[in-house]
Amino acid sequence: MNKKLSEFCAEKGMAVNGMQAYGAISDYEVSVRELNANQASNSGEYPYQFHISFYATDDQKRSIKNALDDAKIKRCQFHLTEYGLFVALTDFTTGKLIERLPSLFELFISTISNNGGLTREYCPKCGKEFSDNKQEIRMDGFSIGIDSDCKESINAAIDAENKAFEEAPNNYLKGVCGALVGGVIGIVVAIILFNLGFYSSIAAIVSIVVGTLLYKKFGGKPTKMMIVIVSVITLVFMALSVFLCYFIDAGIAAKEVGLDISAMEAFKIIMDDAEIAGMFKVDMIMVLLFSIIGVVLESVYISKSLKRKQHV
Repeated sequence: MNKKLSEFCAEKGMAVNGMQAYGAISDYEVSVRELNANQASNSGEYPYQFHISFYATDDQKRSIKNALDDAKIKRCQFHLTEYGLFVALTDFTTGKLIERLPSLFELFISTISNNGGLTREYCPKCGKEFSDNKQEIRMDGFSIGIDSDCKESINAAIDAENKAFEEAPNNYLKGVCGALVGGVIGIVVAIILFNLGFYSSIAAIVSIVVGTLLYKKFGGKPTKMMIVIVSVITLVFMALSVFLCYFIDAGIAAKEVGLDISAMEAFKIIMDDAEIAGMFKVDMIMVLLFSIIGVVLESVYISKSLKRKQHV
């Protein structure tokens, strides 16, 4: 964690551990984390992040949100969560941010308190007062204390959801239909780019993204097999796009010179030319190479999104 932020947390009596901190400010439970550059870039969120835990009704949370919206806090992202308030902050320098933190926390906590948000003595999930029943959970990277009964009910819901997912039919045929539509869209993009003289991973990424969305939209079950199916269809269709480009060009060229032959016959003729056949092989290899790069990158991203919820 940034040294200045770490010192701020320590001064507030919070326990600092690596890139995270946990404790209380003005009798409200606060969890802190700092994102590295890659995490911040991928999430689109500011790097210095805080979660203030409290219980409030939906109406009270709406009032809190409206009050913070009206405050027009600069370089601040926030939203209400199931367990309280998420805040992400940044500034021109960390020093300037640290200077702002006392007044910002005064604003956040007074807004929460004035609108009925309960303190850390109460479970932020159910509002029940803690006795010896408080347990810490990890939620979206933050440490949050909740009632033990709430923790059990959350885990039971996760188990039920995961069980329902496992027992759901795979619907491979429906999913493949969606992936095929994505492949066709990818072919269109690939042909456009190819005719513009570009080798690119864009068409493959479009194909696998659209194919994945339609795989699920058509009723296919989002599993690792989905990634395999969509990836294979994408690569086959990317290879097909090269063939179609040469096939179409051969048919057009035949008509231009007055040959009364089919496009397939014209394609066979140009493939007898060693130079054109060599160009075809090079184009096929390059398109597949860039397609594999796109498929791998997108598959890694999709694979992460398929992870099932674990116990809190």
